[in-house]
Amino acid sequence: MNQQILLYTTSDGQIRVEVTKNADTLWLTQAQMAELFGTKRPAITKHLSNIFKSGELDEDSTCSILEHVAEHGQVYKTKHYNLDAIISVGYRVNSAQATRFRIWATRILKQHLVEGYTLNQHRLQERGIEFEQALTLLTQTLTNQQLINTEGAAVVTVIHDYARSWSLLQAYDEQSLIERTDRQTGMKALLPDDVQVAISQLKQELIIKGEATALFGQLRGDGLASAIATIEQGFGDELFYPNIASRAAHLLYLVIKNHPLADGNKRSGSFLFLWYLRINQHLLAKPVEQLINDNTLVALALLVAESKPDQKEQMIRLIEHFILLKEAN
Repeated sequence: MNQQILLYTTSDGQIRVEVTKNADTLWLTQAQMAELFGTKRPAITKHLSNIFKSGELDEDSTCSILEHVAEHGQVYKTKHYNLDAIISVGYRVNSAQATRFRIWATRILKQHLVEGYTLNQHRLQERGIEFEQALTLLTQTLTNQQLINTEGAAVVTVIHDYARSWSLLQAYDEQSLIERTDRQTGMKALLPDDVQVAISQLKQELIIKGEATALFGQLRGDGLASAIATIEQGFGDELFYPNIASRAAHLLYLVIKNHPLADGNKRSGSFLFLWYLRINQHLLAKPVEQLINDNTLVALALLVAESKPDQKEQMIRLIEHFILLKEAN
């Protein structure tokens, strides 16, 4: 039997446990688990007994008789327990060393989760499994099996709740964001007069708060009208930007990057972005506030402002993917 010996050492360097690795799992004896978790062997025996009695784990599938070499060289056949049993015991033992083990195990789990997803992303997609679905299943499994403590729960919650963000960031890094081609009907057109009225209302609110001057929102040439005309252009009955996500993304980008106003282009662009989404709320899958919160809006505006001209397509696609549209009937 091909076996490998791994070592686990606590942060203070005092505990050094040899771990037998074979058949794609890890194995420890009860004595080694007692050393690892800083407790006595009878406590390990008690926890294992409770684990098997409750049916949480099956003893036959988690326990194996393996050869163990004693210090004097004699070979003994001893019961070893696999990683499932080790983790289950580790989450029951109440000791400082067991706590350190749980933190260590959580970090290793997170590492393998991230690496495993990266390596198997295309395989998951081929099977029609989305990243969010895989994480939901993982979270439920870890929680139901009581395999996560407070630290682990925080990690899994963050990964799960922001699964879509990780997907977007990865796609952005890899420049693989897909163009949104959904076609929607019932969209309210962008009209220059409506846009200027909306900016004027924002200006008055900001002046009252002392956050804007008379220069805020003043037109510089025909830049704003040109941006609106670009978004509304099409061929025949077909719009070049055929959905709310695409139109709102271009509105945000063009107002911020083209500086059509004497002052307040980032604030006006961000405001018009939200304003246009709200007047087309009937075409969105969720309320605007649930799609774009304050921090997200600031981040997108600054990202657009700092982006290079040749990054326009990537910026537009990133903004588009934050906006969830209702599925066509």
